[in-house]
Amino acid sequence: MPTSYTGAEKRRLTWLALKAGKQSMAGPRDVDTIDDRIKREADRIEQRAEERGAREVDALQRRLSETRQAAANAKVTMRTSRGPERAAARREMSDHEQAARRIERELRRYQ
Repeated sequence: MPTSYTGAEKRRLTWLALKAGKQSMAGPRDVDTIDDRIKREADRIEQRAEERGAREVDALQRRLSETRQAAANAKVTMRTSRGPERAAARREMSDHEQAARRIERELRRYQ
């Protein structure tokens, strides 16, 4: 599942991990000595990050679809026109395709 953490969430998770590590070193080996509050808070942060990541992926996929459609429209215009209009449509198509590649690269970060 894709996740998207804020800076504060990353710092808080690091702090919680250090705290949990300290607690686990303090107790006996066969007993779970990590405080349940730490686990619950880390789980809440993880869940928020997953929800945020899923929303971001959905938004990127919608934007990618829109950009691809715009590139296709520009390509049709390019193929059915001549002269300066054709050159402008070619530049527009190129810009849309470049934007689509940027969005695809961003989507790969979430996989």
